[in-house]
Amino acid sequence: MPALSHPPFVAVELGRISLPGEVTPGKILEIIVLVIVAWAVIRWLSKLFKLLGEKIPRSRFLMKLLEPAARIGIWFAAIFISIRILAPSHEAFLASLASMGLAIGLGAQDLIKNVIGGLVVLVDRPYQLGDRVRIGDAYGEIDHVGLRSTKLTTPDDTRVTIPNLDILTQQVHNANSGVPDCQVVTDLYLPPGTDPETAIGIGYEAAACSPYLLAEKPIVALVAHGFDQQPYLRLRVKAYVYDHRYEPRMMSDVTSRATSEFLRLGLLEGWKSRPPEGSHA
Repeated sequence: MPALSHPPFVAVELGRISLPGEVTPGKILEIIVLVIVAWAVIRWLSKLFKLLGEKIPRSRFLMKLLEPAARIGIWFAAIFISIRILAPSHEAFLASLASMGLAIGLGAQDLIKNVIGGLVVLVDRPYQLGDRVRIGDAYGEIDHVGLRSTKLTTPDDTRVTIPNLDILTQQVHNANSGVPDCQVVTDLYLPPGTDPETAIGIGYEAAACSPYLLAEKPIVALVAHGFDQQPYLRLRVKAYVYDHRYEPRMMSDVTSRATSEFLRLGLLEGWKSRPPEGSHA
């Protein structure tokens, strides 16, 4: 009876995985060069997209949308070509893919979940580079969307890295969704006896006079009573900043203008007239 011939698929023995094909120093060198070239191309594209975004401000968010897709596409192409180099024949190529899939499934499950999460982010697009988002307890500007993780920089210049898998299971709050402007909400607190109409007028004027204001969109000032150790009147001012990168500055500017007017009109004197906490007066 003639011996059966088997295609050179992956062999698995006691957890050991062998790749088909002959791995030579020349092939290893080719792969190293390929990885270096892919890395250099990605760095060059990142600088190009950044330059185009600065030269053409209206295209800034388009460039930020294209950058992560190009980066991930280049890395996938580099991995595909590397497998071809190690396994030039069709059978060996399929066997290599099977071997990689098995190895990844056994030893890098979390990594694969994060990669899948990164692909979902690219397709679903809950945010893109340059967006100002809140993910869990982190809030800031998205500056990196990768295969494994997303990175954002908070207003106090802290870099936060979030695995893509976590993003799929958390709510994502996007403040601007691919456009430069976003709404800025400033809360100010006044004594409970403050005239609401006066407070609303001051809040509106403070936002209207801010140099960071996007005048095309409305300004809203609202008041509400609250209690935290003692009663207060909360003035909430909602206005749009023309570039979300200036959100903290606009919030500070509105607070400063409104507080100065409160002091000038003596509206904060109500805090001083209240007896200290625990006093029987």
